[in-house]
Amino acid sequence: MGYSKKKPRKQQVESEKKKKGTTNQKKEQELQKDFEGLKQELEKAREIIREKEEENEQLMGRLQRAKADFANYKKRVEKNRFQDRLRAQEEVILELLPVLDNFERALQVSPEDKEAQNLCKGVEMIFKQLWTILREKGLEEVEALEKPFDPNLHEAVERVCLEDKPAEMVVEVVQKGYKMGDKVLRPSMVKVNKGGDEDE
Repeated sequence: MGYSKKKPRKQQVESEKKKKGTTNQKKEQELQKDFEGLKQELEKAREIIREKEEENEQLMGRLQRAKADFANYKKRVEKNRFQDRLRAQEEVILELLPVLDNFERALQVSPEDKEAQNLCKGVEMIFKQLWTILREKGLEEVEALEKPFDPNLHEAVERVCLEDKPAEMVVEVVQKGYKMGDKVLRPSMVKVNKGGDEDE
């Protein structure tokens, strides 16, 4: 009978352990390699995300600036449009001021004739209608009579000497002045008292 040489059990177990150990080591090395590769890919992905976030912030900043610029542009256009309308309105009103003056001169006449009186009433109605429209547009009369002389509102055409009136007081309005808001369209032409104690 032939005997096959068998490795002792202990030796066989050790040999298998060695094989398993080598296999496990290889697997660990491969896993380590995969892990390192994944780490690098993750770092690259994080870098891309950082870049994209920075890019996004820049784009958002540009968008916000563009929105602000556009809002400012709209405000500027609106303001210019409003000022243009206001200027055009002021120009028309300035052209109508002499018409107002002529109406007032016409109404100072007191005719005795009945027909002329009726005509005057018609003129007065037209004057009131015109004045109402202009007042609705913002036109105001500059207060002058018995007010202190103000070179921003009044234009002195004559200085008179009245003892019963304070110095620098407007004593007569030669032509009415008008303003819109704070803007004087036409100053009042006035006579100003220079005071009773002053020499003429």
